[in-house]
Amino acid sequence: MAATVGQILDIVNEIAPPELAESYDNVGLLAGHPAWPVECVLTALDLTKEVVREAEQAGAQLILTHHPVFFRGRKSIREDDTEGEAVCALIRSRKALIAAHTNFDNASPGVNDALADALALKDVEVGPHGLRVGRLIQPFAAQAFAKYVEKCLNARARLFAGENKPVSRVAVLGGAGGGFWEEALEMGADCFVTGEVRYHEALAACGQGLCLLEAGHYETEQVAIKLLADRLQARCDALQYNITVIESNRTPYMRRPW
Repeated sequence: MAATVGQILDIVNEIAPPELAESYDNVGLLAGHPAWPVECVLTALDLTKEVVREAEQAGAQLILTHHPVFFRGRKSIREDDTEGEAVCALIRSRKALIAAHTNFDNASPGVNDALADALALKDVEVGPHGLRVGRLIQPFAAQAFAKYVEKCLNARARLFAGENKPVSRVAVLGGAGGGFWEEALEMGADCFVTGEVRYHEALAACGQGLCLLEAGHYETEQVAIKLLADRLQARCDALQYNITVIESNRTPYMRRPW
């Protein structure tokens, strides 16, 4: 059975309820028409012109991203800036765009469950702002734990630690989560893994005995795109929609190998 953009949006809203989105966010159907037919969905972390081209090559009528466009107010859509260029390419190709951002961060399972799974955390607890806290199978010294995270996420991690103390209880929050280090500490974490950390956040956290590990915004959230694709595919199959869900293999920039 065929499906429409609107029907796919209904499924996305089941996976990541829009009421879970933060007030500043921009989620849901951001481009296209609810009545457009869909046979293939491409999932990606971000909308770029390369992702639009990938959707065209794959025959996808709908792109589902984690990060939304129009996140900050725009008064123009120009092709001489990165987002405007991507949006214009999307419109020309007559493809729809849905975003599930902080609603997917706060969903269960959501972004931070995928991140906890990627690090093989056990006995995971849910904290504020989508935070997840769990234990490692075995303790690591802080420097060894940083290497472990790099291997799990294919990332280059930056460790902020007052000393090379043992790490056994870990908090995770994908993306720009450094500002939530106090919540991680209150939940008993030895180390907090997130995507972006500011200097004074690291200074304050280390002063309180908490290690911070900055593993990259892209790397800490990209692990969740498979979860999003798998859940969407499973729900489409259950509803007997003839839909194929695929994951983007494009990265927004070239990353130096390590």
